[in-house]
Amino acid sequence: MRSLVLAVGCSAVLLGCDGQPDETQEIVDNLALAGFPADDIMVVAGKVYVGRDAEVSLAASREMLAQDATTEEQYRTTNLVSSAVTKICINGSTFTGNFSTALDLAIQNYDEMPLAFDMARTPSAGCSFTINAVIQPGVVGGSAGFPSGGLPYHTVNIGGGLSSYSVDVIEHVITHEIGHTIGFRHTDYYNRTISCGSGGNEGDAGVGAIHIPGTPTTAAVGGSLMNSCFRSVETGEFASSDRTALTTLYPSRDFAPLNFEFADARRTRATGDWAPGEYKAECAGGEPVTGLSLSPTSRNTRVALCRTGGDPSYPHDGCYARNFSTADNRGTSSTGDWDSGYYKGECGPNEFVAGVAQSTGHAITAVLCCPGAVAHTYCSARVFDGQDSRESSTSGDWDVGNWKGECGPGRYAAGLSRSPAGGAPHALLCCSP
Repeated sequence: MRSLVLAVGCSAVLLGCDGQPDETQEIVDNLALAGFPADDIMVVAGKVYVGRDAEVSLAASREMLAQDATTEEQYRTTNLVSSAVTKICINGSTFTGNFSTALDLAIQNYDEMPLAFDMARTPSAGCSFTINAVIQPGVVGGSAGFPSGGLPYHTVNIGGGLSSYSVDVIEHVITHEIGHTIGFRHTDYYNRTISCGSGGNEGDAGVGAIHIPGTPTTAAVGGSLMNSCFRSVETGEFASSDRTALTTLYPSRDFAPLNFEFADARRTRATGDWAPGEYKAECAGGEPVTGLSLSPTSRNTRVALCRTGGDPSYPHDGCYARNFSTADNRGTSSTGDWDSGYYKGECGPNEFVAGVAQSTGHAITAVLCCPGAVAHTYCSARVFDGQDSRESSTSGDWDVGNWKGECGPGRYAAGLSRSPAGGAPHALLCCSP
């Protein structure tokens, strides 16, 4: 069974509407200029929607025009939440029963992720911004809007008609609508038929629907919580691509996960193309690599974890690639044979790993070593091929469902090993500065 996320009554496709208020008409005009098809722009009770459930304010429509076009399967709007917003609170004081339970679960979906902001239900201290959650009688689905002025959209409307659905489905719809408030578009925006059974393209133009690196470029039924329409069997939980999209757009203030499974994921390009033709993950200046993940099924390297914060001990000058695709390549042997039988790439005694490269066939090929104020002491190998091997979990579950090797607080990656057959990563060498 498929249901629209928003069931709109008495709506009008805008080309057939006359006498719209000046502000409403300006929003419509701005959306058209931004590339949204006319048949996807709707006015309901004086409010303008795209994608049937995303309300667009005048400020948000103006911001869409102010952005440069981008040619860069998750999609976002040009409008995102500012880094100054560190805690988003949601007021669901009118929610009771299953709706209240589902709201708590939806908030938990976001708050358990390692993101740049925390999320909580009111009352709660330290809120940077509060979203009002409202029950809309007679509606099966929900609606919200896009960010503007660096702030989330102010309201999430949840249909009272969802009372006949499970808590999981209600959780799904609430989580979906919160996604719009922080800038997410529908995953299947380009073909609503995928999740709805009918419908066309919501519009792209490179302005209103920007692909998020590291996520798939195609949508599938049940493949994303941000699909246009929901099913009666939804679990209410994020898909893997949803989690990647969130951590890409809003990385933790302390950690930045970089998904380089199918493309470069670099926080700086000042080092040039140090592994031509290969997928590279690279931390910014002041950041060491502290973790790496491996898919148990595909055996692909997926995510490199950077510890952010601009620590001067980890400058990004004088860096070079150390290739170890066919044999050991180590800047020191003082750590001994820390992963016998595997090829090891290890930076020198006063160097740290700032990046990792893998071939397009997903074999680890090189580490990027940079000189720093580090001493290569108290080193230990974390074997993560087969299980998580983490010295700390304070960074959260930054690649759900995949094996992770991770160095603890204050420590850094000084080396990496790979299998001679296939090239999958095997162990991360963690050292203290």
